[in-house]
Amino acid sequence: MAQGLLERQRTPLAIVGLVVSVGLALLWLVVVPDRADTTTGVQSWLIRYGHSICWVLLATTCALVLLRAPKRPVELTAWAALAAYAAFLGATLL
Repeated sequence: MAQGLLERQRTPLAIVGLVVSVGLALLWLVVVPDRADTTTGVQSWLIRYGHSICWVLLATTCALVLLRAPKRPVELTAWAALAAYAAFLGATLL
């Protein structure tokens, strides 16, 4: 039952996810944690851009779902988004 509901709502959910993800990617390019100013090198770069990269990858995932891409690329972009977020968090907390 839930699987059928999810399949019927696949396109609207993917569209909403895509729009929200692009919006948040742009927002996080403007809203940079203060910590980025007190760090250097890769750590500073990850704090500045890691969160936006995560949202861009999630937007890509949603676009692939809309295009009915094979499961593998969808999963790869979703896992890459998680990795980008983990890198962002790690850089922020160090």
